[in-house]
Amino acid sequence: MTRSVVFGDVVQVYGAGGEVVVSRDRPPYRVAVADVRPVPVNVERARAQPSRLLLAQHQIVPFAGREGTLERLSGWMDGGEPVAALLVHGTGGQGKTRLAGQVGIECAASGWMVWRVTQSPLPAATSGMVSQVGLSGGGVLAVVDYADRWPASALLALLTQLRDLHAQVGVRVRVLLLARSDGYWWPAVADRADSDLGIEAGGMRLPPLADDSVDDRANLFTAAAGRFAAAQGLATPQAGWPVPDLDADGFGQVLAVHMAALAVVDAHQDGKAPPTDPGAVSEYLLRREQAYWQQLHARSEAPVSSSPEVLHRAVIAATLTGSLARPHARQALTQARFSDSGTAADQIIDDHRVCYPPADARTVFEPLHPDRLGEDLIALSTPGHDGSRLARDWTPTAVTALLTAGGSAPVWAAHGVTVLVEAAYRWPHIATEVLYPLILTHPQVVIAAGGATLTRLTGIPGLEPAVLEALEPLLPAGRHIDLDIAAAVITTTLTRHRLTHTIDPAARAHLHNTHAIRLANVGRWEQALAAAEEAGRIYRGLAEANPDAYRPNLAMSLTNLGICLSELGRWEQALAPAEEAVSIYRRLAEANPDAYRPNLAMSLTNLGIRLSRLGRREQALAPAEEAVSIYRRLAEANPDAYRPNLAKSLTNLGICLSELGRREQALAPAEEAVSIYRRLAEANPDAYRPNLAMSLTNLGLRLSELGRWEQALAPAEEAVSIYRRLAEANPDAYLPGMAGSLTNLDICLSGLGRREQALTPAEEAVSIYRRLAEVNPDAYWPDLARSLTNLGIRLSRLGRREQALTPAEEAVSIYRRLAEANPDAYLPGMAGSLTNLGICLSGLGRWEQALTPAEEAVSIYRRLAEVNPDAYRPNLARSLTNLGIRLSRLGRWEQALTPAEEAVSIYRRLAEANSDALLSDRARSLWMYAWVCVKAQFNLRQALESVTESIDLYRPLVQRLPQVFGGLLLAAYRTRVDVLDGLGCTAEANDLRRWLDGRPEAG
Repeated sequence: MTRSVVFGDVVQVYGAGGEVVVSRDRPPYRVAVADVRPVPVNVERARAQPSRLLLAQHQIVPFAGREGTLERLSGWMDGGEPVAALLVHGTGGQGKTRLAGQVGIECAASGWMVWRVTQSPLPAATSGMVSQVGLSGGGVLAVVDYADRWPASALLALLTQLRDLHAQVGVRVRVLLLARSDGYWWPAVADRADSDLGIEAGGMRLPPLADDSVDDRANLFTAAAGRFAAAQGLATPQAGWPVPDLDADGFGQVLAVHMAALAVVDAHQDGKAPPTDPGAVSEYLLRREQAYWQQLHARSEAPVSSSPEVLHRAVIAATLTGSLARPHARQALTQARFSDSGTAADQIIDDHRVCYPPADARTVFEPLHPDRLGEDLIALSTPGHDGSRLARDWTPTAVTALLTAGGSAPVWAAHGVTVLVEAAYRWPHIATEVLYPLILTHPQVVIAAGGATLTRLTGIPGLEPAVLEALEPLLPAGRHIDLDIAAAVITTTLTRHRLTHTIDPAARAHLHNTHAIRLANVGRWEQALAAAEEAGRIYRGLAEANPDAYRPNLAMSLTNLGICLSELGRWEQALAPAEEAVSIYRRLAEANPDAYRPNLAMSLTNLGIRLSRLGRREQALAPAEEAVSIYRRLAEANPDAYRPNLAKSLTNLGICLSELGRREQALAPAEEAVSIYRRLAEANPDAYRPNLAMSLTNLGLRLSELGRWEQALAPAEEAVSIYRRLAEANPDAYLPGMAGSLTNLDICLSGLGRREQALTPAEEAVSIYRRLAEVNPDAYWPDLARSLTNLGIRLSRLGRREQALTPAEEAVSIYRRLAEANPDAYLPGMAGSLTNLGICLSGLGRWEQALTPAEEAVSIYRRLAEVNPDAYRPNLARSLTNLGIRLSRLGRWEQALTPAEEAVSIYRRLAEANSDALLSDRARSLWMYAWVCVKAQFNLRQALESVTESIDLYRPLVQRLPQVFGGLLLAAYRTRVDVLDGLGCTAEANDLRRWLDGRPEAG
């Protein structure tokens, strides 16, 4: 049975047992069934507009060659993965679209559905109908062209919907993406597809035809010429088609050879000498395009009003803007000074539609295809290429006006700049006559084109550094979600250039320091470290010779060095530069407080973080508090300048206080940090959304530590949502933060009793941290161990005890190695993982084995609590409760009483200081003590008091979270029945037993 799938508000699959909800948002793309059959073109149209024969949809030339690539793609299609994505990338004209078409033909013949997915050029709210496509019994191949021009979020939304389609229907899905380059964008998408969606996403460069085919260029040319002649109703000459010299680099692409063959056939028809070099071939075909415009303009029946010269301008505009809604197309014509009124613009648009009917009826301005031909039109219409009869003096001015008039970048700026960049790779005069002047005079337009285009720009052969230097001042000084990667690439290029042109040590140190910061912003920590070390080395030499001039620079470079070392997990090494930076800035601030107190506060914040990472939590508190104090005074005098720094220092202070067990005190700075960052992110989201996400994660943790799960959930969910969008743009920089936010969300959901939901973020966090730890174990082993501990707990609480054991054992193994190297930092984590391992083993009935980790956890927490009772007495009490349970399971009731009594005693002392703290843990320990007393038939009077107090504590907790505490309250009541029986209070016990039996929860 054929079913249908709707991409939009819902996805419905008929004949599959119900409705499949995939997304409530209208997607930023359209999905249509790809008609793999060739679209016919009649002889008259083929002769009038020969370029149409080059379009892949007509399949004029049968697919040939690419045997190696087809074999690899066949293996990918037949792979065992339920959903997989593959990027095929290569320069324009390599034949990517035809290759995808051939794969589609073979899939359709095997019973697969082939879908064509295109990015919608219209806003989602105005994009009309949702996409509805058929779904047959075979698999689905979705083909996505121009993938490098899609926002990463849109590609991931598509992959998510296709993954969900497989989950609901069971259909195998393959996503074939086509692009000119894999650049920096593809690793971001591939990492997210793997870590978030479980989709294997690979990539392959399309090799040159000669490396991938049996036929050579001459045979390819001859076959193509024969097919083009047949399409135009021409016979092949008796001597065959004359084959030009195809050895030039310009004929390295399939499309270039096909264009040469088409030009030869068409020239033969008119008795003209055929063009021989690639540029002449393009000019010939474009002049034939002009003749087509003239024919439409001069025909007697329904002629187009616009002259060929006007259409020439319109086609250039459409090629630069891409498909647009009509109002934007009007604006483009006016901005390029190609029309002086809306009526005139509409006439040009209507005439252009006749020449180039849009693929999407809701749009106008279909670009000239193939892309290479459109780029060649712009290049040959621009003066600077010798001998072109297409050159027009107005082209550079019109192109610049199209992209710049009006003061701000138009909606088509990114597309237009991208076209110019791609054309500049093959046409140097486009770079020198159009693109570079545009950048030098209107750099803001190119910046607005986005990070992907800027990154591609830096690879143009022979790019002058002055061009990048025009862009450099517009790059954000701090972090920026979209531009960080481009800023790092531009800075890397300029740094290499400038280092070869300066011998001044101070200038070289400054270059290295700036380079380190840009690399750090994109998570390239190894490269950033090398630059930071070199900056520090040079500044140290300068400061020794002239301390007054260069000690500030040395302190700054030491700060950056410490950050790089810390991010690479080299915590011990990171401490020394952090301490030295504080020492230098303190002396400088004493002499000139107005100038250096901000730097001192910044270095104190970093020192606190370094000490905290090493487990030296008491020492970390003093610099954290001092940093907040300084920044608060600075922010009072100049809030715009120092509120961001105050927020960062408050976040750090909250962490320090939490690690010292002062959890109530830790909440206030965490809340204040979120409040500041939220206001900053509203004003400048690109700069401060990462900080807001980080502060929200910390706030969620602080609230969770206080048992305020309902309040903790909202910031936890918001943090994950923000980090997801950040990681789409820059996974190197933001995946670690996303993993941390997922761990926090998992804790919140579990605390609310939503254990099934908690498992998903727990598993995703482990997946991300595992990949990060494979690349950088020093930095991410601790995070992996923590996430494994949490995953073990989640699985255990869901009753999946066999599965829980593996992550629990792995977490203990990692923590044990970490604690051997740095006990101060990692003994707490190791004790927590041991507690969890004991619980997992106990759940499997391996009571004897469960006792050892429980005893070791108590031993560690006891030592930690002796040094820092505020931080670790709660953990000690929990571990004692668990030890009592482990001993009880072994029938060692009298031994179990000792840790049970000690746990109750600790919780009573903690309650004296804060009666609202640790209510659920205290209730559990009181119940457990009473339960052990019943089993040991010891001290039943005291057991009755304990279980009664436990019930009193559980009652309000059940009112808040019945799904979490309802079962525990019933267990406490049942223990009370047992205690009453043991005391001989039979009547009271029977009354309570009957009451329990009558409650629905008892079933």
